[in-house]
Amino acid sequence: MTLQFAPVPTEHTESDEGTDSRFWAGFAVGVCAATVVGALTATGFLIHDRIHTPPMFTVDGTVTLIGGSTYSDTAGFECEGDRGYDDIAPSTAVRISDEAGVLLAEGSLDSSVREGDFCTFFFSVPDVPRGASFYDIEISHRGSVSYDETEAESGVHLTLGR
Repeated sequence: MTLQFAPVPTEHTESDEGTDSRFWAGFAVGVCAATVVGALTATGFLIHDRIHTPPMFTVDGTVTLIGGSTYSDTAGFECEGDRGYDDIAPSTAVRISDEAGVLLAEGSLDSSVREGDFCTFFFSVPDVPRGASFYDIEISHRGSVSYDETEAESGVHLTLGR
């Protein structure tokens, strides 16, 4: 005959149950902390990208008039257009449009310097939105020249005349 004994019941003490519940509480806190750190990291990357890529940029440039200029009496302008280039003068419009012809930003000629037979005008057009396939830049009614975003942001240099 074989004797079999029932297993001895184990006694649970309060300290055993406290250890088990402390484990799960710590585990839950760890998971929450990891989630918060992950969310903050992702948010940081998104903010970093937006800060370093502004939604707008400025197009700076020049237009040099070869021949066809005269001296100017307007402050900040040493010269202005003449003899068929009368439209190239202080405050002449500089328009920037996208590939669909939608006007994105507008500025004007800001100043000019005279060097012999050349008259160079300067302009700066702020708040040009990013993301267009290309940017058409037009001075007065003289037709436009197209640039991609990198070229437009680097500065444009146009020439009129002979």
